[in-house]
Amino acid sequence: MPVSRPHRRALVPMIAIATGLSLLSGCAGTPTDSTTKPAAGSTDASFPVTIHNAFGDATIDDKPTRVATLGYADVALASALGANVVLAPESFSVIAGEGDDPNLPYVDALANDTTWVNPMSINVEQVAAARPDLILATAGFTLDEALYDQLSDIAPVITFEEQLYAATSEDSARRIATALGETEAAEKLIARADEAIADLTTELPHLDGGTFLYGQARDGVVVMLVDERNVTARFMQRLGLVALPAVADLQGTGSVPGAVDVSFEQAPLFDDAGVLFMTYQSGALQESFEKDPVVSSQAIMGTRYVPVDLETATALQDPNIAAVPWLLDKLRPGLALIPAP
Repeated sequence: MPVSRPHRRALVPMIAIATGLSLLSGCAGTPTDSTTKPAAGSTDASFPVTIHNAFGDATIDDKPTRVATLGYADVALASALGANVVLAPESFSVIAGEGDDPNLPYVDALANDTTWVNPMSINVEQVAAARPDLILATAGFTLDEALYDQLSDIAPVITFEEQLYAATSEDSARRIATALGETEAAEKLIARADEAIADLTTELPHLDGGTFLYGQARDGVVVMLVDERNVTARFMQRLGLVALPAVADLQGTGSVPGAVDVSFEQAPLFDDAGVLFMTYQSGALQESFEKDPVVSSQAIMGTRYVPVDLETATALQDPNIAAVPWLLDKLRPGLALIPAP
């Protein structure tokens, strides 16, 4: 039976303060080939396969038939690759008490008996009760070595190879596909995402050379994603965009890795951005930002300011290839506002 979902304090996927992790940060790692590839000439049915994780090697003896997913990219990719997903992270809309559907809008409906878990606090007993023969946690943002060891007693666990969000979206997809024995299907998903990006950049050629800002407002401060190696920034770079240099070049350490804290008093810097995407922990924080006298007086607020909902923020913080077509549709109205260079 699906687990019950009690009401929880509103959270957003951009920043997980309680765990000390940033879901948006990307930890500024250099992209690596994070997939252990099957031997040359092998087919999708080639098992066993061993994959190197940040916390150790995992060997999968046979093609998995019951897959537990702990991160949003994990469930999106596993579902798109045809896996039987028996456990999945519930959406941030449900966690925030703003929706009833635990499934992500870009993921096909999962089985009625799927176990839904809070990705902010993984319950090992719930995972074990789902009886998985593979656990995918490449985007498990609360995963640490201790939790990895506990989960490994249940089934092989596939995590990120070096650090969270350091790999490219394509490498992460290939990593999961190798574990599932669906490498050919992954290449088709990658091609579909590439086509969606190509279609958008053809439709909106003015994006090339444009700038963006993406941040979250707290009390008097905006945490802005600026690190060019971040997975979100790399996604935007594929559209031809870069983080606004006036903000990206600010000195100081942000509240989370890969970001810079910008005070509301520095809001005049935002005006030069092609578009300002923002997400919030609560409606009160959104109102505080939008009504701040310095912020509200900036021209961009009435022209190129775009609040994004929780599910869009979830996909933007880790743009897995299964979500890309949906994500581009959600971002298109805001991207269309960017003026030509």
